[in-house]
Amino acid sequence: MIRSYNKTDLEKMVRIWYEASVISHFFIPASFWALQKSAMKEKYLPLAENFVFEEEGQLAGFISLVGEEVCALFVSPEMQGKGVGMALLEYAKTQKGRLSLKVYKKNESALQFYKACGFVVVGEEVDEYTGCVQLLMEWEEFRFFAV
Repeated sequence: MIRSYNKTDLEKMVRIWYEASVISHFFIPASFWALQKSAMKEKYLPLAENFVFEEEGQLAGFISLVGEEVCALFVSPEMQGKGVGMALLEYAKTQKGRLSLKVYKKNESALQFYKACGFVVVGEEVDEYTGCVQLLMEWEEFRFFAV
């Protein structure tokens, strides 16, 4: 079930974000992510429009939107590969007609996931906090391609 988050979900969301970040962003020291926990809980997540995926009373993942930007999409490691991320992204697509996001270039599994979900790479930049290259991706409900 996908629902809007409650403040009581924050601790679990931060735990999912941290655990998934350490695994999927293996090219960034875990200490970097540990230092971001407070900011995620107190600043970033409360400012976003958050939706959680709950299964049998347990939080399995979440998506955070600011306008049309996907600021976070994280699934607990034990639930990855079971359609949670896809369900959250599809839900976000129904809420918006266009979505954008940034993904680390070295996070190949996430990059392939987003491409499979219809996102296209539209640019790249260097993340000021990590020094890693991020790809800018977009999805539009009605994207037309020139032939």
